[in-house]
Amino acid sequence: MSRYSFLFTARWLKYIAMAIIVVIACVFLALWQKDRREQREQEIATITANYSADPVAVDSVLPNTDSTLATTEEWTQVRLTGEYADADTVLARNRTVEDQPGFYVVTPFHIAQGPTIAVVRGFTTEADSVPAAPKGRQTVIAHLQPAQDGSDDDNPPGMIKAIDPARIPGMDDSYSHVYAEASPTGSDETDSGLTPLPMPDLDPGNHLSYMLQWFAFGIMIIIAVAISARRERKATAEAAERGGNDNELVVIDKAALDAGAKIGQPGSRYGHNRFASPTVHGQAEAEEDAMLEERFRRG
Repeated sequence: MSRYSFLFTARWLKYIAMAIIVVIACVFLALWQKDRREQREQEIATITANYSADPVAVDSVLPNTDSTLATTEEWTQVRLTGEYADADTVLARNRTVEDQPGFYVVTPFHIAQGPTIAVVRGFTTEADSVPAAPKGRQTVIAHLQPAQDGSDDDNPPGMIKAIDPARIPGMDDSYSHVYAEASPTGSDETDSGLTPLPMPDLDPGNHLSYMLQWFAFGIMIIIAVAISARRERKATAEAAERGGNDNELVVIDKAALDAGAKIGQPGSRYGHNRFASPTVHGQAEAEEDAMLEERFRRG
C-alpha cells in the first residue's frame, strides 16, 4: 500500500476539500484586487491627462443635454460663460474636505445661449451661512463629472445627497447626466467664504500589496497541507516500526496458573525458564519452585 494512502480517508478528504475551497477563494480575491488596481491606475491616468489640460468649450464634450460622459472624459476642464441662479442653490450633504465634514454648495449655472449645468461652487462646513453666488455674467473654469443617482434619496428642503440634476431646482433644459466642479483658479470672481475643492487624490492605494498577500495566503495553505501529510506519513511509519519490535513470545505454564501462581516477567519460573538456578532468582523462589514441582509429581 502507498505510504500516502491515508490521504484517501474521509478525514483527509475533508481537509483537502476545505483547503481547495480556501485556495480558490484566495485566488479570486487576489484577482479582484488586481482588477481594482488596474481600474485605479486608469482613473489616475485620466485625472493626470485631463485635470490640468487647457479648458475646452463644453459643447465639444457634450453635444446635447442628454449626452453622457465617457470614462476617459471625466475631469475634462471646460470653460462656462453665463450666470448663476443663486435662488436655486442646494447643499450636497455628507461631504468632507481635508477631514472636515460639511457640504458641497451646488448652484445651477445658465450657460449663455445654451443649457443649464449644475456647478459645485465649493465646500462649506456651515449650512446656515452659505455665501451668495457671484452676480452677473461669469466665466467659470470647471471640471466635468458624471451625475450621481439620487432617485432613492430622502432629502430635507434645500439639501441633496447625490448630485443628481433631476433633484436640483431650476434645472430646466439642463444637462441630465453631467455636473461640473468649479476649478480653484480661472474664474472671473472667487466665491468668498467657500473652500475650493482640492485636486482629486492620486494615491494608487494598497491593491497591489493586497493582491500579493492573497496569493501568498493561498500558497501557504498548500504548503501547510503538504507538511501535515508528510508528518502524518512519518508518524504512521514510526508507529508501525515500534509495533513490530515490541512483540515478545512468552511461554505460560498453564498448570501453574491453575494452581494459583502469578505470571512473572520473561525468564521467571512461569516463563520459558521456570526451573532456573537459585543463584539467579533467589533462595526463596527456588524453594517455592521445588514445592510446586513436588505437588505436580504427586498429583
